[in-house]
Amino acid sequence: MTGNPNWPNGELRLNLPVFLARFGLEARGGAEPLLGGEDNINARVGTDRGDVVVREYVHSTRAKVAAELVFVAHLAREGFPTPMPYTADNGDPFALVAGRPIAVFPFASGEVPPAMTLDLAEQSGALLARMHTAAMDWADDRIPVIDRLDVLGSAADSDVELAGGDEWREENRRFLDHHAEALALLAEQPAGPLHHDLHRRNLLAEDGRVTAVLDFDELNHGPLILDLARLLQYAALERPDLRLPAAVAEAALAGYQKVRLLTATELELLPVAFDLAGLVDAAGFIRWTAPYLGLDRIADCRSWRCYLSNKDE
Repeated sequence: MTGNPNWPNGELRLNLPVFLARFGLEARGGAEPLLGGEDNINARVGTDRGDVVVREYVHSTRAKVAAELVFVAHLAREGFPTPMPYTADNGDPFALVAGRPIAVFPFASGEVPPAMTLDLAEQSGALLARMHTAAMDWADDRIPVIDRLDVLGSAADSDVELAGGDEWREENRRFLDHHAEALALLAEQPAGPLHHDLHRRNLLAEDGRVTAVLDFDELNHGPLILDLARLLQYAALERPDLRLPAAVAEAALAGYQKVRLLTATELELLPVAFDLAGLVDAAGFIRWTAPYLGLDRIADCRSWRCYLSNKDE
């Protein structure tokens, strides 16, 4: 989950006994809201088969949710540490209530790791590689494809009226022009489903070992190296100075390559992919979120400041 870590995103409004019966479960108690989440509502519920998490998708379409849950079920069958979604009485991995998809997962034990340590970075890199390896040749047209170059081009041509907007627009243009050849080469690299949201708060761990990877809501299809770049971006965002420590990057890269060796070209493109991840993240926030938060400066975007702190390193 990538939302506010201090309170739930909303409240489930379900007749739990009736709803859970559709998944072959008998409710034993009410719903306990779970913290975090941006585009979903999550609650823990006791059942005759143990505690489960009921997850209501607030914004995602039925097709996108179906693609996500089918993919997650595939990973779970392959031994990847993520909860297997229950199947509803209609054969789907979710049920529709008032037009919204709602899924049910076994409750995964463990705690969110308190910090991105070198060991956790190595484990996270290895987990990404395991996911990519398990998804080789996975094809599903319902999985979104993000045109990141179009996102930056639209940002460069936008009319965002925030202090520092001209500098931000110019940097998007500069990046696209300066790295045009590398970005074209990035599009030709091995591609597949990306978690795209693998940060510390989407992990559970026990005794220092990751037990579960959660929240595939940002699942999209793209060059695999972008998933590793996104992991590194999140690691940088956690730092007070927003700088990515070389040791963290090396640990994540080492963990990844223990499972899947990157090509020489992928390794060469990783810094550009890292900058691209940061700029695209900033563009989304500045254009679509900042106006609703009443912000008046581009510098209020943490992803933008992180990009500037690390670009071309």
